[in-house]
Amino acid sequence: MVLYVTIKTADGKEVFKTEKVHMPVPQLLGRTEKMGRGPYEKSGIIRDTAFPPRKTTVDEFEVPLYKEEKKDGKTVRTALAEEFIVEVELWYLPHGEKDDPGNNFMFGDKFTKKIAFSKGRGW
Repeated sequence: MVLYVTIKTADGKEVFKTEKVHMPVPQLLGRTEKMGRGPYEKSGIIRDTAFPPRKTTVDEFEVPLYKEEKKDGKTVRTALAEEFIVEVELWYLPHGEKDDPGNNFMFGDKFTKKIAFSKGRGW
């Protein structure tokens, strides 16, 4: 599974973009030299980033939504925008990329949310 996160301003300017791959832990937990059935079972990958059934998984991203400038010896924060559009996509990609032509084995879902900040909130 691949998680894509994109944050844009209301006028469409991209502020933040990242992707994160979620894979199951190898069956042998990286204890042998034996290769599994696919790249997700290589013995070198031992961190479990899979999505377990019926369990909520939380991913956190630090996104700077302001720029800092020094003025008169003080640090001043200026917001990049007052409104942002957050797009989150989750794709099952057994091989290749999501934009590859003929990739019939993938499926995904997309979630979009608009968030807004008021001027008096610490900027």
